[in-house]
Amino acid sequence: MRRVLAALLCLGLLQVHGYDPEHLKQLLEEKECIGCDLRGADLRGIDFSGCDLSKSDFSGANVSRSIFVMADLNDANLSDANATESVFWKGTMQRADLTRIHAQGASFKGTYLEGSNLSFADLRGTKSWKANFSSALLKKTDFSDAELGDAKFIHNDLRSSKLTKSLLWKTYFSNVNMTKAQCAHAKKEEAIFDVNVTCR
Repeated sequence: MRRVLAALLCLGLLQVHGYDPEHLKQLLEEKECIGCDLRGADLRGIDFSGCDLSKSDFSGANVSRSIFVMADLNDANLSDANATESVFWKGTMQRADLTRIHAQGASFKGTYLEGSNLSFADLRGTKSWKANFSSALLKKTDFSDAELGDAKFIHNDLRSSKLTKSLLWKTYFSNVNMTKAQCAHAKKEEAIFDVNVTCR
């Protein structure tokens, strides 16, 4: 294990401060790290598929191009993390703190994001087909050029978010507040509205 850590340090894949080295060792050896301190760690391009990372702290970490297929990130903290082009396909990120996450070009296909905080998140160009954003906080979230087909938005306020050029085909909106411009764009994209969508 020491050789692995030394190699990662030499390659510049780890920072020497912030995270807990023992937690990182546990993650790499056991593919499980619940409630771990990984703050500021440089974890680019690592495969975390199927890992239980619930309640772990990735704030400020660099997980760009990492793979989290079917990983458990419930109640995790990825605030200010760099998740550019990362893959969260069919993962669970319920109640996760994703404020100010930089996730341009990332994939959230089929990901459960219920109750998560995505305020000020950069989700430009993300692929989020069939993702569930129910009850997520979306203050000034940037979904520009995102693919949100068949995604769910239930109990959300989208008025301060950006949906510029986003794909919303069959996207389901229920009990949401949207601007008139957002509603017009969604209807043009053939989104599905229920009777409780407010456009103002």
